[in-house]
Formats: sequence, structure tokens, C-alpha cells
Amino acid sequence: MRQFVSAVAPNSKGLLEITGKDFHYLRKVLRLSPGDMISLSLPGGVLQDATICKIDDGAKKIELQICDSQGLNRDGQDCPQGQEAAARTRLVLLQFIPKPQKMELIVRQAVECGVAAIVPVIGEYTQAGFDKALQKPGRFEKIIREARQQSGSQVETQVFPPCKLPAALGLIDKNEPAALRLFLYERTEGTLPLSAALFGQEQDCSKAQEAAAASFGLAKSRAPKSCVYAVGCEGGISPAECELLLSRGFKAAHFNTNILRCETASLYAAAAIQSALDN
Repeated sequence: MRQFVSAVAPNSKGLLEITGKDFHYLRKVLRLSPGDMISLSLPGGVLQDATICKIDDGAKKIELQICDSQGLNRDGQDCPQGQEAAARTRLVLLQFIPKPQKMELIVRQAVECGVAAIVPVIGEYTQAGFDKALQKPGRFEKIIREARQQSGSQVETQVFPPCKLPAALGLIDKNEPAALRLFLYERTEGTLPLSAALFGQEQDCSKAQEAAAASFGLAKSRAPKSCVYAVGCEGGISPAECELLLSRGFKAAHFNTNILRCETASLYAAAAIQSALDN
């Protein structure tokens, strides 16, 4: 089921009234009718099934009813009281600000991948004029909501105000003090493959090595609670910025692949990190 992201919780009777643009989205885009079910994402990351119980096209109003323990879903099974998002490593993206259109794409893709927080970084190679485009009222909030509804992500992604690298690192020190830290670097010297940056390995383990480790009863490394990864803009990350990142506990990671655009690199990194940590 597609999900609908609600900024408000249902009332004491489990009813939620939808009007305005949200009415148009449910009625005209998703083409829902009375009796249809939809996955409802509530504040706090709770996901619940809801039924379309009433539609008033004249007043442009839809009423949703939250399923309770006596409710039935479309498979005829009891609806759950509520589901919390599955526990995964919390991903935080330090994105050196590219052109505004690319930044919006990066935010949209990061939301779809379940990135929890995005810190736009004003770097040495950030182009002038970024501030007006990035500070449009409600622009990122709209992108985040649309991306969550399209992808079904239960993660309530937050985009912080743009700041320079020292301030961004201070924010990370305050909010993610124990996070695993890495940044993507296009050069090979002084860098590590992703597995080494994540798990401290010098190179990827072969299946034989993994089998040998398992035979000795060695437990797999536990995934960290949070991981902060930094991605450069069109010009990359400057040498001075790399030195600052390294001095603050970041590891330089290099993907053995083609040269990627910054908007591709951010998406590729999120997917690669999640795949490595989940497995």
C-alpha cells in the first residue's frame, strides 16, 4: 500500500479528517474510494492501516478511520495497533551544497533511502547564490513529504539550515557523538574501500575467510547505531576540508567505480552503506 504522511494525529475516536491539497492527493492522485485502505504514517514514526470511511467531494473532505484490534485489513487479518519503524543504522548526510536543482534531487533521493538527517554544508567549492534557492519557505518539507509518500519511508527526515563545515562538525559532535564517520573521496591515495571504512578491514573479506571466521565461532560485527557520511559538491571536497574531516574522526572512503556526479554519489553511498550494514 502507498502511504500517506500525516502531520497530525487522529482524534480520540481514531478519526482523521483530510482537506485541501491532501484531499486532492488521496482522491485524484491515488483515486481512493470509500472502503479502500491506506498505510498512514503518523507523527513519531508510527505506521498504521486506515480505512477511507467517508468522502465528501462537494466539501473536498475525506475521513479516515484508524484500524483497531477488531479491524480487518485487506487480507482479512487483524490490523496491527501500530508499527514502529524497523531498527536500522541511522544515516546522516553531510552534503556539500551543489547547484540548487541538484540539491533538491539529493534530498529527495536521500529521503527515499531512509536517510534520517541532511546537513547542507557551505564548502570551498560551493557556488555563490545557493542561499536564496535553498531557503525557500517550506520547499524541503514538501520534497520530504512527497518522497516519503512515494517511497513508503517511515523515517522522518530532517534537513538542517546550511552552515560551514566547522559548524556542521559541531552539530555532529553534539547530536551524533558515537557515530561512525566517513567521507567520499575521488582519489585513491590515503583512502580505504568501503568495508575498511565501515568495519576496520584492510580489504573485503572473501567467502573463504568468512567461513573460516564462522568456524571459530566469531560473531559478526554489530552495525553501528548511526553513520555520518560526507559527500562533496561539483568540485568535490577541498584538501583543507579533507584534513579537517580526518582530524575529526572521519575516514576517507573510495568507491572503485566510475567517476560519479555528486547527486549520483550521494545516492550510491546511501545504498552501499545500508547494504553493507544490513548484511
